[in-house]
Amino acid sequence: MSYNKKLFYFYMKSLFNYISIMLTDELINKLITEEKIITEPPKRDFKEENQHLRNDFQLTSSDGVRKYSVFIRKHIQFWENFSIGLIFHSEEGTSYNLFRCNGNHGEVLVDILNPTPHFGYHIHKLTSKEIENNIFDPKLSELTKEYASYEQALNYFCRYVNIKDADKYFPNINQPNLFE
Repeated sequence: MSYNKKLFYFYMKSLFNYISIMLTDELINKLITEEKIITEPPKRDFKEENQHLRNDFQLTSSDGVRKYSVFIRKHIQFWENFSIGLIFHSEEGTSYNLFRCNGNHGEVLVDILNPTPHFGYHIHKLTSKEIENNIFDPKLSELTKEYASYEQALNYFCRYVNIKDADKYFPNINQPNLFE
């Protein structure tokens, strides 16, 4: 490997470590909950892809500085299997999956001695410790009673990540839940 390539890799690794150190748990929470507006709305219809219906849209912080995207996936046959996630796109080009609402999709065995519960409705939130370990997609899950369907999860997600104009693109999002 040439000297310039080694220098480049060292620079990129140093830059990456600097960026990783900057994303504390406090900053991650601020990014998740800061006020956002939709800049590129979701498509009218979901796209079918690998047994799932897919839709995406783009957000920006209300001050226009930070960029985000949202992904929505719903299994075609098992409606309780869904995922709604918030991705932060840093100025440096790194993407971080900060927060995700999921439906029931069984148990995931990453570590056979410590299975991660994915049964029931649950959320994932990225931590600074995961970023320090070069993990940009949150692995730990937490069961939630905040929602019990895809529709309720979408409502919860939009409120939690603070999307101010969500009702323009999701007309039923603010309908009251009879069971709350």
